[in-house]
Amino acid sequence: MSFGLRNAPSTFQRFINEVLFRLEFVFPYLDDILVASENEKNKTHLKLMFDCLQKYGLQGNISKSTLGVTHLEFLGYLITPEGSKLRPEKVDAILSYKLPETIRDLRTFLGLLNFYRRYLKNAAKHQAILHEYLKGSKKNDKTKIVRTEEAKENFENCKQDLAHATLLSFLDPNLQLALFTDASNFAIGSVLQQFEAGRFHFFLKN
Repeated sequence: MSFGLRNAPSTFQRFINEVLFRLEFVFPYLDDILVASENEKNKTHLKLMFDCLQKYGLQGNISKSTLGVTHLEFLGYLITPEGSKLRPEKVDAILSYKLPETIRDLRTFLGLLNFYRRYLKNAAKHQAILHEYLKGSKKNDKTKIVRTEEAKENFENCKQDLAHATLLSFLDPNLQLALFTDASNFAIGSVLQQFEAGRFHFFLKN
């Protein structure tokens, strides 16, 4: 597929989804593919995945592949047998982020947090005050921020939310699912939970 075409990423994503959709242990994102398996099953799963790619005339680059590991960086996250979590070096970079001086600096900081939003507790609550500064501003607005003590406190709270980010477990298709929702005066939220060992467990939130 030609580079630079506006619809190329979405078109290829639909294509690779069609190629691999029958393999529930395969998670493709454009040309990055994760095969998640237990023990020796991984060898069988890899063969099935490569067979599907070959059927459609696709090839994998073994030199850029990582095989047979229990921990792996994938799409900016650390994947483990227990679930997915934030990469420590990314967390450290945001924890050392200085208090934003301009609207553009603040927008950059909130953008970094947004990438990890589903791992953060109280994200909407602690970011609400900071988002108020962005109202009516332009993308590269270099206007100085008049920071209040409340804004400074919420900035530090946002960083602490990241420091205590949760680990997200993997979906078990055999367990019961439930969607819990809630709302306040400034935010709405939802939590997807799975029923296991007599109670619902946190799985994913938005």
